[in-house]
Amino acid sequence: MFWKKKTKDKDTSNKLFKNPTATRGAFRVYPSKEKPIELIIGSTPLNASDISASGVSFPNQDFKLGEKYSMELTLPNDEIMKLETEILKIDEKNICRCKIMGLDPDQEDAIHYYILARQKEELAEKQQKYR
Repeated sequence: MFWKKKTKDKDTSNKLFKNPTATRGAFRVYPSKEKPIELIIGSTPLNASDISASGVSFPNQDFKLGEKYSMELTLPNDEIMKLETEILKIDEKNICRCKIMGLDPDQEDAIHYYILARQKEELAEKQQKYR
């Protein structure tokens, strides 16, 4: 039997679909303006730009790359979580891309539930738009 040896350096730039986990490990949703996710990072109050099961993004307010900060996260259902976050990246739009640390299983479930509910809201909004 003959087979072609697989190479690790394949050019995938022409693929129709790229692996979404290559850049992030979890699906991200954007909170609605009517029901924001409120954060207190250190002592700075702000709203989340997006959230996933493992991370959160928010506008940079003099936060430092690589630093860890205490974080209070309040979901739209008023569930409050006291956690820690680490700044992994500050992008070109001055948005901090962060890892959420210290989630217990119930908090993780609450975030997953929020993400699923928000996805359903977004789908319903799109369906209304095209009717």
